[in-house]
Amino acid sequence: MMDQLPRKPDFIEDWVKIGQAAKNKVKALHEGASFPELCTHCEKEAVNVSIGNLLSYPFVRDGLVNKTLGLKGGYYDFVKGNFELWDVDFGLSPDFSV
Repeated sequence: MMDQLPRKPDFIEDWVKIGQAAKNKVKALHEGASFPELCTHCEKEAVNVSIGNLLSYPFVRDGLVNKTLGLKGGYYDFVKGNFELWDVDFGLSPDFSV
């Protein structure tokens, strides 16, 4: 039917757009890297972006500030069988009023 409303974007499309910041950062930092290397760097940076997005939840931010919660990034390279784990430091400090 021609009068149908345009289709809303799929959830996956929105989810993939979140990775754009990771892609841009990796392209800037690893300009001469091969495509497979760029993909690996981008996958790892997307983990950092996802962890950063968790800060939009007040209970996550509060937990990090109060040191009752810790977040780590992780990446599994299934070809090599390696698992990397890293700390992510956002330099958070408690909120205060002036």
